[in-house]
Amino acid sequence: MTDPKALAEKAISEMDARAIDPTPDNYEIWYTHATGANPSLNREIEKLEDAGENIGKDHLDQIRSKHLTPSNNDSAMLEMGGKLEDELSGVMQMLETATKDTGAYGDSLNNVSAALDTERSPAEMRTLMETLVTATRTMESRSKQLEERLQESKAEVTQLRNNMEEIRTEALTDQLTGLPNRRNFDDSVTACMDAATTDGSSFTLILGDIDHFKKFNDTYGHQTGDQVLKLVAQCMRHHIKQPLKPARYGGEEFALILPNTDLTAGVKLANEVRRTIESKELVKKSTGENLGAVTMSFGAALFEPGESIGDLIKRADACLYSAKHAGRNQVKWEVDTDLEAIAS
Repeated sequence: MTDPKALAEKAISEMDARAIDPTPDNYEIWYTHATGANPSLNREIEKLEDAGENIGKDHLDQIRSKHLTPSNNDSAMLEMGGKLEDELSGVMQMLETATKDTGAYGDSLNNVSAALDTERSPAEMRTLMETLVTATRTMESRSKQLEERLQESKAEVTQLRNNMEEIRTEALTDQLTGLPNRRNFDDSVTACMDAATTDGSSFTLILGDIDHFKKFNDTYGHQTGDQVLKLVAQCMRHHIKQPLKPARYGGEEFALILPNTDLTAGVKLANEVRRTIESKELVKKSTGENLGAVTMSFGAALFEPGESIGDLIKRADACLYSAKHAGRNQVKWEVDTDLEAIAS
């Protein structure tokens, strides 16, 4: 596992080398860059530098917004959490008041009981009975109010919980493709790594990238690009079933999260997905024009106990770009010679 201190030093060194202000926001970008846990962020930085760009504030703001800024769902979750807390606080205050009312009613009963132990005139008895009736009616009214308030609160809390669950689901789902999003990916991969470390099971991570995706966007427009992304997501859902999980990693990048799956089975599954995608003909909806086949390249890595999520992603990403450099539309992994029989 990579030493966090070494990563921090590397991040600061990279910022110094580029004369980037050492603000907390900038440090977050360069620390993420140093870990390699967000390949799309790293590639965006590399593209800027390959183009000879000096990375300035505008570039950093765009990178942060695109790759690191939390979604609006975070604010919605906080708002719902605040409402739920307020609702429960109101209930607790009412219960506290009800407890005091119950105590006061008990005192009234004790006072009447003590008074009845001594001889009283008819007028005094009427006063005692009126006191008892008034206290009982007050208690009945308070009890009814509490019951109604608790029923209202129950309905409100149930609705808030449902809203929070909907927001949570939305926060973990890519809105365009319907696949789990990057946040969901991070949580799922971490959970799979923990499980594989605990029980010794296999866990394979596969990263995929649509070949020549920029060409689709530049030539046919972003609507067609979105159509390509949806097509890929549909093909992945066809082959990947629970507990296995497909995810949209970011942009034109996707992932296959495969718990309890060794590298052989993972590469075989990636090839099935790849062939299915390649077999589909993309037709532009607005014109009916046949745009040809869509292809994808994949890189597969088997989790090694003790490594960080950044290391695992970095290895899968390296295999992905090996597939790109080898001609695209194929799956690459770190031990190709062991799996050649299933790669064709």
